Amino acid sequence: MAIYDYRTIRIRRGAWGEVATAINAASSDIAAGGGSIFGLFAGLIGLASDEGVLITAWPDAEAANAGASRLTAAVSEIVESTSERIVPTARPLDATPPRETGVYAHRWFWLQPQDWAEFQRLSEEGVWPYFESDGCRIVGLWRSMEPGQPAKALLLTRYPSVAHWERTRLQSPDAPPGADERLYRRAQDAGRRRNELTERSIVRLSRLMLLPPATNS
Repeated sequence: MAIYDYRTIRIRRGAWGEVATAINAASSDIAAGGGSIFGLFAGLIGLASDEGVLITAWPDAEAANAGASRLTAAVSEIVESTSERIVPTARPLDATPPRETGVYAHRWFWLQPQDWAEFQRLSEEGVWPYFESDGCRIVGLWRSMEPGQPAKALLLTRYPSVAHWERTRLQSPDAPPGADERLYRRAQDAGRRRNELTERSIVRLSRLMLLPPATNS
């Protein structure tokens, strides 16, 4: 099973273009260590303008330990970072990176370990079908490898826009115009139960920095 390094970064002011270029240039070195770039995300809401997230995928913990920190250190425009190791659950099935433009929501959940199976089932069978019928894409649901309780989970979802993200909050008694009423009601019920299992959560919105294709020199 792949291990992902979820790294919250702070960059030099206005340097997102340079960061994207530098990470892309390092892609061959990452691949040589068995890793790959999953996504570079710049903060929109909940992150400062100089903050974002870099996600890389690795075949095992040893490769992640050796490669992820070295990559960050090699990009001089990254001035600070904190890392968390996460493992995929229902999604993603592989480390193919997302490429769609739009808004990416990074939502962390804290819950008791014994509630994990129900939490995942509610997400897969109850909440996700409505979201994806309404134009969203569930990129992945990962579980933190960090020790301690409660357990932590990361849900990464792509939305066409911030307005579309707001549309899917499941707060209205009526489904949004054009939405599938049956899936909306199921998502509401599953969402309420999932909220009962969740001890705390936080969501941050970001935009995907589409990396330019690597070139051979």
